[in-house]
Amino acid sequence: MDAEVAWDDVVDVVCTDAGYAGMICAIATSEHGGDVMVAGQQRCTRTWFDTLRGDAATTEYVAELAADIDVKRLTVDDAALPVRRVRPHQEEPTNRRRRTIPAFDGGRLRRWAAECIASPTGYLYTRVTDWPSDTVHSADGDVLEVAALDIDPARTDAELLDELTAQARSHRVHVHPVDAVVRLVFEDNVVTGVVFSTPDGPLAVRARHGVLICGGAPDFPAGPAAAGQRPALVGRTASRFGRVELLAQE
Repeated sequence: MDAEVAWDDVVDVVCTDAGYAGMICAIATSEHGGDVMVAGQQRCTRTWFDTLRGDAATTEYVAELAADIDVKRLTVDDAALPVRRVRPHQEEPTNRRRRTIPAFDGGRLRRWAAECIASPTGYLYTRVTDWPSDTVHSADGDVLEVAALDIDPARTDAELLDELTAQARSHRVHVHPVDAVVRLVFEDNVVTGVVFSTPDGPLAVRARHGVLICGGAPDFPAGPAAAGQRPALVGRTASRFGRVELLAQE
């Protein structure tokens, strides 16, 4: 337990950078009545996952999350935003009152984690969350949890990020410049906040719900995004990892 932290701010969700994932999370959090802090990191790293270089507790946390993945050998995916065709998830008729969930598949979750770590729009949410999301079926048969925005990105990927940033600003979400993530803060082995380095000294922000660890603006080619595709946070049940994709309805 890290009881000696003097918190500078307390919010529902902290986003560690101001790229696609951070902006979508900020908008979605705000739309559901939560408050969010978005940091804009000035220090560049090889991948968003490399921003997690902190104290012993942070290092151990990261090592456990990627224990079965050789992160240094992953090829960084610098292609444009992935597009996924989806349809709404419908429960099969059953006499059970409780909602069924997909069977646990450790191998699939490891592959998904590796894909997200290598993706410029990947992210890690520090909780296997009950934050509002929708369940969808992917065209390849996967069942996914998504938080999609009703923004029609009939524009280039770069312009889409500008649109997301503008929408976040309309929700009174502003980017706070920081140098880097110093460390995560834990209480009873649960992440409860982040300490950033800034030109004015350490900035400690407590998160009531969770921390979205993500990257900044990736250097994508300026390809067009088709009409009807919605930007979304895409994750899997039982995984803390996800990435931003464009969703198209089947």
